[in-house]
Amino acid sequence: MKRLMIFLLSVFAMQGCSDRLSDMQTQLAGTWVLQSRELQDGTVLSGPHIKGSLLWEPISSRKAHVTLNLLEDLKDGTPRRFNYAASTYEISTSAITRARHVLVRQGYRSSAESPMSIYPKGKSVKGKITVEGDKIEIAHDEQQWVFEGNTMTASYEGAWVDTWMRIQ
Repeated sequence: MKRLMIFLLSVFAMQGCSDRLSDMQTQLAGTWVLQSRELQDGTVLSGPHIKGSLLWEPISSRKAHVTLNLLEDLKDGTPRRFNYAASTYEISTSAITRARHVLVRQGYRSSAESPMSIYPKGKSVKGKITVEGDKIEIAHDEQQWVFEGNTMTASYEGAWVDTWMRIQ
């Protein structure tokens, strides 16, 4: 009888965790579009100088495919910058792991001989995820993402703060 009780409690605990992860995935899922970027010096960039989209597509209660497209074209003599990353994120109730499968960049180390940098080698990064009501915070790679309703704020310490809106 004692073993049966322990088993049933374990099943109910796992079910609660799975439901919580599914709820988190629902809050993160969708297409997010970059609205603006504020640089450390207070300069605010928006379209057409900066554009971006992030797609969070759950594939299970724990995993999601995430793609990020970002284009920065300031037209002030600085090289155009482009990022495309395809990753798989795995979440738990307190941790997150990003497994990046590919990264394509332009403008960061571009030259006439090599206008694009392609990083096909996978890279994994562990981070922290916290949930407070309808707010989810993800921290990894010196970045912090805060999802709240249909707004997401992404920041890179000492560099920029982005504001994203979910469009679907």
